[in-house]
Amino acid sequence: MQQRLSRYLQALSDAKTHSEEQIRLLEGEGRQDEANLEKVRRNVYDIFTALANADAAQARKEADPAEAFGRLHAIRLDRFPEPWRQRLQKAAAHGDVITQTIEEAKLKTAARIWALFQETEETL
Repeated sequence: MQQRLSRYLQALSDAKTHSEEQIRLLEGEGRQDEANLEKVRRNVYDIFTALANADAAQARKEADPAEAFGRLHAIRLDRFPEPWRQRLQKAAAHGDVITQTIEEAKLKTAARIWALFQETEETL
């Protein structure tokens, strides 16, 4: 489990680093709205890093930690973004383009994280 977790956490860290580079670039170009949206993405990477560490700690208590982590974190990746999906629906219904854009960014980032998780789980 530890190798898989390390690969996954490294992938999240790399994505966060890329996001931070984008923030600096966008701010340097005076594109503050886009930089702020990138900050939202960076925060999602931070959230899922913390969740992965919490799931790993829980998995270590089970008989098969690798299986437990995969199961626990897959559930987390599916359920955690649900409030974001609900806010997106409400924002779309009310024509709130700003909230809609933010929630879409969060959900797209969560989808990227799901893909990273699947890639690192498949790599042995």
